[in-house]
Amino acid sequence: MKLKNLLYLLQLEEYDLERFDEWLKRNPGRVVLEKKNHINWTPKARAIFILAKIFGIKNAVYILSPIDSLLKKLVVSRARAKIKKMADLTIIGVTGSYGKTTTKDAISHVLIHKYNLLKTEGNRNTLLGIAKTIVNDLKPEHKIFVCEMAAYRPGDIKEISKLIKPKIGIVTAIGPMHYERFGSMENILKTKLELIESLPDNGIGFLPKEIEPQIKQKKIGAKTEFFSSKEALLVKIGKLFELSENEILGRLKTMPPISRRQEMIKTSGDITIIDDSYNSNPMGFLSALAALKNMAVQRRILVTPGMIELGEKQFELNKNAAIAAAQVADYVIIVGEINKSALEDGLKEEWKDNFDKKVFWAPDLDSAKKKLSEITIPHSAILLENDLPDHYF
Repeated sequence: MKLKNLLYLLQLEEYDLERFDEWLKRNPGRVVLEKKNHINWTPKARAIFILAKIFGIKNAVYILSPIDSLLKKLVVSRARAKIKKMADLTIIGVTGSYGKTTTKDAISHVLIHKYNLLKTEGNRNTLLGIAKTIVNDLKPEHKIFVCEMAAYRPGDIKEISKLIKPKIGIVTAIGPMHYERFGSMENILKTKLELIESLPDNGIGFLPKEIEPQIKQKKIGAKTEFFSSKEALLVKIGKLFELSENEILGRLKTMPPISRRQEMIKTSGDITIIDDSYNSNPMGFLSALAALKNMAVQRRILVTPGMIELGEKQFELNKNAAIAAAQVADYVIIVGEINKSALEDGLKEEWKDNFDKKVFWAPDLDSAKKKLSEITIPHSAILLENDLPDHYF
């Protein structure tokens, strides 16, 4: 593979050399092409590219690592100093296996008409991304900071919590997202609870009702409450900031759709696209299928590569999703090889002799679009469930 392709792969794996090596071992001879995205030529990427021409790409990462680490510490240190000066700032931390972004955006939408508020944007949910947001965007006039917190290994949430010192902590859900990185559901739960454990004595944590039995077996110092729905959570949060239930629910009705998260797009020919391609998880997949089922249309089509980073559960969870999909969709287009066997197994189990008429395979999204043009009729609904980066194709 050429150096530029290797750099693109390294960036897709977030500069994690262990995952970079694992990908190369699993995919001998394969080349990662810049189809969906391109290299983000940050100063770090440029430095690695130049050093790699002399020392090789892995050595370039090792050489740059001390400098990269120092620069990261400086940004975090600046962010910590800025937060420390803002004693009146209320910080709301939001983590969870899924639902982080929608919850963060919903809280912000409810509160922003009454309070000067800052929220993290896009994928700036890691320690460095959050620190950059604080340094560049947090202003003295801000009264609330709503911070989305991502984790890829135990300790990540604890580290972010030390920086932002949240007073309110929210765990949106516990599920098998990134299971292959954590190794067990217990590790996932422990990592998400790092947020609740970081809260001060006068803080409060909110957790999903379904994990209440597990939480009661643990010693957690902070006050905790449980919620059974997103609306129930938002009512609880809004009341902390002296909003009435009617105000909160009224604001929720005006919330704009979030891009690529069950986003409804109307096209010509009375065709509706349900764009749920941002990512996918078992609960989200079922929720999107429910949205597809509820469409009053003549034909329902699912396009999906399945779900990833589920470790030993990946085959089973994708097969189960396919079984559910067969009860809703008229046709399914499987994209890529990564979950092809699992999805086919589930669909064959339901559709049996009709499998060959209803299921199509496409090596990539462009090929899937061509097949879509052949099977879509007026009054169709198309669910785009998940979209994977280039190194999965």
